[in-house]
Amino acid sequence: MLNPAMDIKQEVKVVEGELVEIIIQNLKNNKMSTEQAQKLASDFLAVLPITDQQDLLNKLKILEEQHPETETLYVSEITKITNQKRDQTLLGMRKAIQKGDMNSAIAIAKSYSSGF
Repeated sequence: MLNPAMDIKQEVKVVEGELVEIIIQNLKNNKMSTEQAQKLASDFLAVLPITDQQDLLNKLKILEEQHPETETLYVSEITKITNQKRDQTLLGMRKAIQKGDMNSAIAIAKSYSSGF
């Protein structure tokens, strides 16, 4: 789950910026030709629009399989999502515990762990 303050369009903009940085660094370090850079940019543009968080992850995974230099984008996004899910789970558990509802807290914890 993306932070509600950051919608999917904003997140795609962040990813686009990170992709541009990857391309620039690879070009500067002669790890990528201009043709490869154009192909990477074109492949990214081809997956747009992104509809939701899961769609973004799926498309970044495909992009990473075609262009290994984009692995950091995929890892970064999956890390963000994992951390947000963990934080939401902990918040839900905390609220349940504060209400004295241990069964709900345990159920929330189990639902989080079953997602992996």
